[in-house]
Amino acid sequence: MNNYSLIIVTIFFSAIVTFQSCKDGNLNSSTKNADEKELKTLLNEIESLTAEVSCNNPSNWRFVPIGSKPCGGATHFVLYSLDIDTKLFLQKVSEYTEKQRAFNVKYQILSDCSTIIPPKSIACIAEKATLVY
Repeated sequence: MNNYSLIIVTIFFSAIVTFQSCKDGNLNSSTKNADEKELKTLLNEIESLTAEVSCNNPSNWRFVPIGSKPCGGATHFVLYSLDIDTKLFLQKVSEYTEKQRAFNVKYQILSDCSTIIPPKSIACIAEKATLVY
């Protein structure tokens, strides 16, 4: 094979590799967007399970850590009423936390590695459960 043919073959394969890399990058971006949307939808479901429950007695409410920071630990706390299906609620919280952990690993997400401070208690303010720090 002469030098001219070798150059043409090298350019051809370089173009294929470059094209495939760009194509894969777009797929990863759209996959990341889809994964982010799935996480957001699940979080909205979790929050909606208690959104309509009035808070008249803070002892009927609990909070639980949710989410997963890349360095470890939860992203925040979420309130839930004991008047809902707590088993379903906690199952969804666990599912969300695991999916966020997997998302962080898959997309190599970075974080500030700060830890969140747990609330001291729960208060009912205008019939809405509120975390007290």
